Amino acid sequence: MNKIKRLISAVLSAAAIIGCLAVNVHAEEAGSAIVSGFDPYTDKVWSEAVYMVNTDTGDVVFEKNAEKKMYPASTAKIMTAIIALENVSDWNKKVTIPYDCFNEFWSDDPNKNDPSNAAIEPLQENLTYKDCIYGLMLPSGCEAANILAYNICKGNMQAFFDKMNKKAKELGCTGTNFTNAHGLHEDQNYTTAKDMFLISQYAMKNPKFAEVVSTYEYAMPENEYNPDGYSIFSTISLIRPTSVYFYEYAYGIKTGTTDQAGRCLVSAAKKQYNYMLVTLKAPYRDSEGEYYEEWYSMVDHINLYEWAFENFAMTTIVEKNEQITEIPVVLGENADHVIVKPDRDFTALMPKAIDAKSVQKVITTYDEVKAPVKKGDVLGVMDIKFKGETIVTVNLVAAKDVKRSEFDYYMGRINKQFTEPWFIISVICFVILLVCFIVTKAIDDKNRRKRKAQEKRRMSNYAKKR
Repeated sequence: MNKIKRLISAVLSAAAIIGCLAVNVHAEEAGSAIVSGFDPYTDKVWSEAVYMVNTDTGDVVFEKNAEKKMYPASTAKIMTAIIALENVSDWNKKVTIPYDCFNEFWSDDPNKNDPSNAAIEPLQENLTYKDCIYGLMLPSGCEAANILAYNICKGNMQAFFDKMNKKAKELGCTGTNFTNAHGLHEDQNYTTAKDMFLISQYAMKNPKFAEVVSTYEYAMPENEYNPDGYSIFSTISLIRPTSVYFYEYAYGIKTGTTDQAGRCLVSAAKKQYNYMLVTLKAPYRDSEGEYYEEWYSMVDHINLYEWAFENFAMTTIVEKNEQITEIPVVLGENADHVIVKPDRDFTALMPKAIDAKSVQKVITTYDEVKAPVKKGDVLGVMDIKFKGETIVTVNLVAAKDVKRSEFDYYMGRINKQFTEPWFIISVICFVILLVCFIVTKAIDDKNRRKRKAQEKRRMSNYAKKR
């Protein structure tokens, strides 16, 4: 059904979109970037790569540089969480926290210095896998990523990265490679917006993952610097009630930011339909290296969600009980045709600006069918097209039974015998034999008459002599 994305793109680029956005924004710095009546085909989309899908139908409603190589930043932690959740059976089991999980953050690599963290301390003994998962996904703890990788693969970090890459390939990713578990910049640590959607969609099917990423606050156990315990919070402003970017329909799932990756965000939202949106490399710093006050990734998500919710709806293109056409029936009892209809309803996500009647229906059926016909027999297909492209093919089936006329059937069989080769050959042979018989009989009759005449003359001659 992803072919509908071309349909959507073609129409929306020319369609007038009315009244899309109604977001209450109270901070002046955010208001200028959120567009009322937003249309991504004409208005600014800040992120360099975008992939937006209606997850109820699988339709791609908007994309931009979807398969371009990009850096994932901390959205890579979505895959880290997947591997952790699929390899840890006991969430409450304690983890080991060696200094090895922190050393790279204290190195000379500027891309690894001062990363986001969950305030976990080296050698801490009371941390569970559950704490690490929340520490990974809410505050985007880079040390939590390393702790998970270290414990799951018994200190072999590369083995964990290999698991990440193997899983990416299993999910159909073609432009992704992971070289660490946290997403901090490395040249060979990359992905695409489309691949990140595949990863995130898969992750959200896991109830534990979905629960974690839709959580805003989580209580962590005490450690040396937090003797009474402490709370960690989600970095996703869309689900933070006090944020100017709070969006009531959003849930999850992960932010990411580095100088090279810009601001990245994967989120999901539900109003009348479910959507998932991946944006990569929204502006992070200006040309002078200063941080932007606005989170343009959040702006993109709000604008795109409002646009999608306002402008798309499920539209019934074909109804199951709709009578499409009729087909002549041979040998039908009290019926010379049968009505065909679709074998199912077909409903598609369509822009509201499109009239369903403008969708083309191309019907292909048998020229005729022979009775008996059973209700539900497939007698043809209907291609539903828009702009010359097939959206879906629906089977056309008989709407009712048509019984066979036994009299017509057997008379037809009898009549058919007269055209069978064996019958024609038999007739020809019979005719030839009959002709032979007639000719032979005629010759015999002639010879018999001749013999009688000769006998008659002989007897006449004999009588005269006497």
